[in-house]
Amino acid sequence: MPATGIFYAASEALLDTQSSVLWKEVDEGWIRFDPHAGETHLLAPVTRFILDQLSHDGTALSEAALIHVVLEEEPDADPGECQGQVRSALDALLEARLIRAVIN
Repeated sequence: MPATGIFYAASEALLDTQSSVLWKEVDEGWIRFDPHAGETHLLAPVTRFILDQLSHDGTALSEAALIHVVLEEEPDADPGECQGQVRSALDALLEARLIRAVIN
């Protein structure tokens, strides 16, 4: 039986402009500039990592799956702290309309 719950996927706007987006690494994380939308976002490193995980058409991951991939990338990270950072990253990406929540 397939898993049910909330999954996260790239928004159509993200997928449509992905090839023209410019990135710059700064001390605080990453600056993402979308020239089509005229929008600039400052993303924490974990937020950029999560956005990269979801930036493929057809990819939808749960919060638990995203925590798992972050912990695989950073095995020494504290799981509780990781959960909080992933939740904050998802909230920021949803607010910026770069991702969307999908109820499965």
